[in-house]
Amino acid sequence: MDSSALAALGAAMLRYRLSRGLSLRQLAARLGMQGHGGLSDYEKGRRLAPADLIERYEQQLNITDGQLAALRAAALAERAVQKTDPEWAAGAGGDQGGVGTAGRGGDGVGWREEAGPGGTAGDDGWRPAFAIAELPAAPRDFQGRGAEVAGVLAAAADCLAGRGPVTVVVAGQPGAGKTTLAVRAATHAFALGLRDAQFFVELGSASPEVVLHRLLRALGVPDLQLPPDVGGAAAMFRSRLAGRRCVLVLDNARDEAQVRALLPGPGPVLVVVTSRQRLTGLAGARRVDLAELAEDDAQALLTDIVGKARAAAEPEAVAEVVAACGRLPLAVRIAGNRLACWPDWSIAHLAELLRDEQSRLGRLTAGDLAVRSAFALSYREISPTAGRLFRRLVLAPGADFEVQAASALLGAPAESALEELAGASLIGLAAVPGRYRMHDLLRLYASELLQEEGQRVEAEFALFDWLFGQARAAAAALAPESSDYPGGRAAALAWLDAEAGALLAAVRRTGERVDGKLDPLLQDLTQRIPWYYDLRCRWSDMIEVAQHARAAADRSENLAERAFAHSMLGLGQLGQHQYRAALASCELGLADARAAGLAAEEAELFGRLGLAHEGLGRYSEAEARHADHAEQCRVLGDQWGEAAAIGRRSHALQMLGKHTEAAACLRRALKMRSDLGDERGVAMAEYRFSALRNDQGNHEEALQRARRALAVFKSHDDQWGTAVAHYELGRSLAGLGRLREATTAYRTAVKGLDQVGEWQRLAEATAALTDAQARV
Repeated sequence: MDSSALAALGAAMLRYRLSRGLSLRQLAARLGMQGHGGLSDYEKGRRLAPADLIERYEQQLNITDGQLAALRAAALAERAVQKTDPEWAAGAGGDQGGVGTAGRGGDGVGWREEAGPGGTAGDDGWRPAFAIAELPAAPRDFQGRGAEVAGVLAAAADCLAGRGPVTVVVAGQPGAGKTTLAVRAATHAFALGLRDAQFFVELGSASPEVVLHRLLRALGVPDLQLPPDVGGAAAMFRSRLAGRRCVLVLDNARDEAQVRALLPGPGPVLVVVTSRQRLTGLAGARRVDLAELAEDDAQALLTDIVGKARAAAEPEAVAEVVAACGRLPLAVRIAGNRLACWPDWSIAHLAELLRDEQSRLGRLTAGDLAVRSAFALSYREISPTAGRLFRRLVLAPGADFEVQAASALLGAPAESALEELAGASLIGLAAVPGRYRMHDLLRLYASELLQEEGQRVEAEFALFDWLFGQARAAAAALAPESSDYPGGRAAALAWLDAEAGALLAAVRRTGERVDGKLDPLLQDLTQRIPWYYDLRCRWSDMIEVAQHARAAADRSENLAERAFAHSMLGLGQLGQHQYRAALASCELGLADARAAGLAAEEAELFGRLGLAHEGLGRYSEAEARHADHAEQCRVLGDQWGEAAAIGRRSHALQMLGKHTEAAACLRRALKMRSDLGDERGVAMAEYRFSALRNDQGNHEEALQRARRALAVFKSHDDQWGTAVAHYELGRSLAGLGRLREATTAYRTAVKGLDQVGEWQRLAEATAALTDAQARV
């Protein structure tokens, strides 16, 4: 994977063009170019686009963020660096230590002007009396981070163009490689032209006054001339750097106050600050956020350390080690160093050692490098409240979590604690706005700390009580007789979509608890969550949750809960077309419901038995079960259930060829649904009516009904309904001879049916699409 600045520029040019919906030919015509081959080379990162072309690109595509120009400057800088010797640039001046090391500037020698040509720093011929090259050597085994390095080099280019000083904050979780990236980028910036001096300061807990005095000593200021106050020292530092082209790396900054006094005044100075904190208070600073490495880059880093031949012999083990390291650069480097120190070890042996999560952090240690130590440094700096939340976040199921889940774990509003943890890079932002995530290795560290806390059980119960309660309330909002939910049905569906993974993980964890303390929470969930799983066609999730619920009911010997579990299991099996299994599950559920006196659930199970018989082609049995369902709902006064049962019965009658009776059922179902205000139920009846009229050859009426159904299904974000309505729409249009429109409808139906796993109708829609295309 090419991570160069040139490749980043090409990718950005391609992205902007595609976002405007232009082909290469169309854009070439807009730019006044004779052909488009050159544009293709630029977008593929094969050639560097001229500055005037970039300017026209931005004008034609209305690009105002300046990103293309910045990436081109970074590509130029990268090209310049490739023509130099980076190792010389890093090592110039001999001493590789930090500011204030022994012998640096202690004799009172400072800057001096030297007339004449050949100056290394500026057009005025100025050069320092001695080399100031504080940067440590950049590691050779550096992989990835092309866009991030390009961002720093673009800042260096701005400094050289007279737009400095520029401050770049490199932030990221412990072990993300912030210092390594800063040193590498600063080395390139030095070679690019910021050659007057390079400073490297390990800030740590040092006060601004102490750091300024060290910097001034490095600049040759005798101790007797050092200003005693921070303000005076900062002013002298700015004066000494005025007009000089320099690179200043401030590593491991604690907070903004520690950095502000060290920033230079106007002039060509690049400041690169690394910090576990995001330093949002540094106004005007550019930001580079480091996450874990891409998989290819992480594997390449391990390969660089252990050697290509060794890595090539065990590619699967390399991938497993990198995965165990969570693609965190520090962890990958430690793993590589351990393998390099033990050449007799196979990579597979280390992979096996790292499989044990309980000991993984302990094994990711090599000499004075340790993942746990890097994490501990950040953990010690946060408040007790944030620390308590950090430990408990390991209990959050799923890949990410939201503020309310964190509040349930903390037992108090968690917004401030989350901001503190994110600021300290102990958690990160998830891809979905408003949600957070924790790196796998940080989860292991938090889990170790949680073992020392005595309230794990209480915190976990509070979280699951909140999660399952929210899920019940949100799923209830999707039922025909929906209850109130903050934000309405759309908000309920969005919440369930976001938490579906966490919910399933939580259900699995309840199954792991042999004490049964979480079972009541799960059993309450099964009565409502099917509405969501049915709408989203998440049949495998429904089956798994039902199986856990059935196991919980068996533990408590609760017939009612077992009836609900069997009913839910049968519905999930129906969705996956496992009709014989569904029939068996519903029969078991029916027996339990009768024994427990659950008349309403008994009625619902009649309907599901009817669907199972339909799937097996037993339409007479199906019609009888749907009739039983409708009658029992009528006796119970359940108009919602009765209307649904009548609609289902119509399909069985249709399959039996009793079209007149089927139409009568649908008219009755439509009226009942309409009187109840059940929009989605009305759409379902309209869809069934469309299918019936298409079978009868009345394609005009079928078309109108399909369109009405489709509009409602779309408004309810019903993916299954939208797909099947498009199929009936296609049948209607094809029957009317409007084959081009039918082809479009069929194509949409095929895509939707594939997404929801409706395999039987998918085969029918695919055949219909092929036929319509052949007839166009």
